Amino acid sequence: MLEFILILGFLAVVAMCFAAYRPVQSLVQKSGFRQKEQIARRLDEMFIFISVEGLHKLKWAVSFACALVGLLLSWEATPPAPLVVALMMALLGYFVPELVIVVMRIRRRREFSEQLVDGLVLMANGMRAGFTLQQAIDMLIEEMPAPISQEFELIRREYRVGVDLDVALQNCVTRTKDADLDLAVSAIQITRQLGGNLSEVFERIVFMVRERKVLGGKADSLTAQGRLQALIVGLLPYVFGFFVWKVNPELMQIMWTTFYGFVALVLVVIMDVVGYIWVRKIAAVKY
Repeated sequence: MLEFILILGFLAVVAMCFAAYRPVQSLVQKSGFRQKEQIARRLDEMFIFISVEGLHKLKWAVSFACALVGLLLSWEATPPAPLVVALMMALLGYFVPELVIVVMRIRRRREFSEQLVDGLVLMANGMRAGFTLQQAIDMLIEEMPAPISQEFELIRREYRVGVDLDVALQNCVTRTKDADLDLAVSAIQITRQLGGNLSEVFERIVFMVRERKVLGGKADSLTAQGRLQALIVGLLPYVFGFFVWKVNPELMQIMWTTFYGFVALVLVVIMDVVGYIWVRKIAAVKY
């Protein structure tokens, strides 16, 4: 009787897995397709001309290289320390290309924000001289360096293929996630819809954006000490562990050769990262 019940249970599990196979496969395919679209859109926004498949190959190559480096560095350690270090380095190396892209994206947005005031001043001067908004955008593209020239070049291309100028400007705001550009685009859209002197509106926008930049610089200078303290305190456990490992390697090997030591090491890393992010959030002033 027991064998019959076990057989029925096994058949029921097989039937459930067979019934759920199609929906799960479809869900995984849709999720993977959306992820590929998101990665491709981010690469296009960064003007990085590499396919998603090429990015995945690069991630696996970096993961293998990091695993090999970790294995060589920990080869003389007590097993299974070399294998653990290699696996951790492989996992870290797999996400290194995406982290690099995130850093490049943040740097690009910062450079765009720094160039925005000069770009708006240039457009305001052109419109004061009698240029239209489209001609002012053309002048900005010719005179300003990347990345602001690249972003406004996309605006011009979208406008030339039939996209409304207000929609093209809003798409630029969506790509750059810049609050100052959002304010400028909102003012431009309101002026174009309700009427008014666009050159005077641009002068007011430039003054407002410049004042926001000054306020942001003051906030950054006042919170620089807190950010530096977060960085120093965050790196302190790793520096201390490195010196202890150099002085007494047998003591530090307990951290990755025993179960409790490995658990403690993981908890230290997690708590250190959480504390660093927490302090950075406290020091980040929104204006």
